Amino acid sequence: MCAFCGADDEDAGVQVSERLGVAVAVCAACRERFAARPAPRPVPVDEPVEGLPPTLGQQSSVVLDHVRRMQRLAAERPYVEEDCPHCGHLVHRYPGPDGGTVALAKEPVLAAGVPDDARWRVRDGRALPAPDDDPDDEDSVGARVQHAVVCPANPAPANPRLSRLWHAHLEPPPADW
Repeated sequence: MCAFCGADDEDAGVQVSERLGVAVAVCAACRERFAARPAPRPVPVDEPVEGLPPTLGQQSSVVLDHVRRMQRLAAERPYVEEDCPHCGHLVHRYPGPDGGTVALAKEPVLAAGVPDDARWRVRDGRALPAPDDDPDDEDSVGARVQHAVVCPANPAPANPRLSRLWHAHLEPPPADW
């Protein structure tokens, strides 16, 4: 007897098929009917079953969400990130105090070891020279310096801390920048 339509006569052409250890009797008419149409799509699963990895679709949506978030965050940054044409290291170009832009080295340096005239601060998305009486300097927080000061295309600075950063820029930048 056909497991789908119940046909049981000799003319029905019932055959027993075995798949994955399960034997099912199917008549010729039902075999034709199933062969002529595509299999139904599986019901999508919102959450993966505990212990199983997420489906490709869920992985793709997570990746796309991450990419969109990174694009949004990059668009909201107050600076433009670019490679220095001389040394290849990253430069953060901020709006400056005079309406132009200021190219700052990506790495902050300890303010206590940097000459007053080389210190920069980023406030409200703008690069500003650090004032002489900067209260942050008392706490020895990081200051920013113009990239030109530590770029190997220019002479090495006399200040030991800036000189170390200048020498570090002689090496190519890390690949993950």
